Amino acid sequence: MSNQEMQFADPDWKPSQKLDAKTGTQEQETFIPEPINADSRERWNTPPPPPPRQEMYTGLPPYAGATPQQPVRGQYRQGPYRRGGRGIWFWVILAFIIISLMGGGFGSAFRFGDGGRAGGPPFNGSQSSSIIEGPRVFSVSGTPTVVINGDGGAITVQTSAKSNSVSVQDTKNGGFFGNSGDPNNIQVTSSQDGNKITTNVQDNGQGSVDFTVTVPQDASLQLNTNSGGDITIDGVTLSGNSTITTDSGIISFNGAIGTSGTGGTDQFTTSSGVIDLNVSADSAFHLNASTNSGSINTSDFPSVTVNQAGTQATGNVGTASKGQGATVTLKADIGKINVNQGP
Repeated sequence: MSNQEMQFADPDWKPSQKLDAKTGTQEQETFIPEPINADSRERWNTPPPPPPRQEMYTGLPPYAGATPQQPVRGQYRQGPYRRGGRGIWFWVILAFIIISLMGGGFGSAFRFGDGGRAGGPPFNGSQSSSIIEGPRVFSVSGTPTVVINGDGGAITVQTSAKSNSVSVQDTKNGGFFGNSGDPNNIQVTSSQDGNKITTNVQDNGQGSVDFTVTVPQDASLQLNTNSGGDITIDGVTLSGNSTITTDSGIISFNGAIGTSGTGGTDQFTTSSGVIDLNVSADSAFHLNASTNSGSINTSDFPSVTVNQAGTQATGNVGTASKGQGATVTLKADIGKINVNQGP
């Protein structure tokens, strides 16, 4: 049916689509008429067109690389940069450099190197701060009296099977601060007067001296040290008068108190340290012990009385009584006193 015929059939009819719409100068849009009796609801049952396909991320222009979190095969994926802190070795090395500059190296502080041997090269601040000298050997004809006037070092006394000699060996220890702690500047002198051997130390502020003394079994000792020096006596029987003194060190005695003679005195004194007296079972003496701030233990000797505060003790040990044997005096200003029976 032509357009004219349709107009006469239904005056109100209008085509649903525009006819003869031109899309170009030479083309016309093809018209596809809809059926007249078609239900309008059928047009809504037509499945919707598929959603447009999303394009993969190809990077910002002009870069066209791999998508995020997908590293290209064969390439190393570098993680985020993290700034690390200084490790413990950094501080160890720094401390080593500082101490080396202040004290001439760790050798001076810990006694390393060849300078610690007798006859070794002079101390130069980077070698050992210890020099061993001696031993000096002295001949005696009876019970010797050994006097050591130390200055801050340790004193060790031991016995020998030889009954006619005394030997003194010293170890000079420098300080931490370069030339001010040069052990070569420490002077140790020894002299003998009959059976009395005297050793003195003049350190000039350079350090300290440790002594190792070897004596016969019976000996009289006058030992003095300060600044924390410890005194150790092993196997000696004290005869006559002995004086053992340290400012702030430990006194350890393992031996016997001689009973020969009358009126002998043995004194052990420390300002702020400990006195450990271990005497043999055959020892006999009168004990006086006191401490200003500390305690006293004499549990091995029931005959010795300790006051209620535990700061003073007095009594006889063995068969001796005051006036018939030696008197042993123990004194610690701030410290502990132990009196025990040894083997």
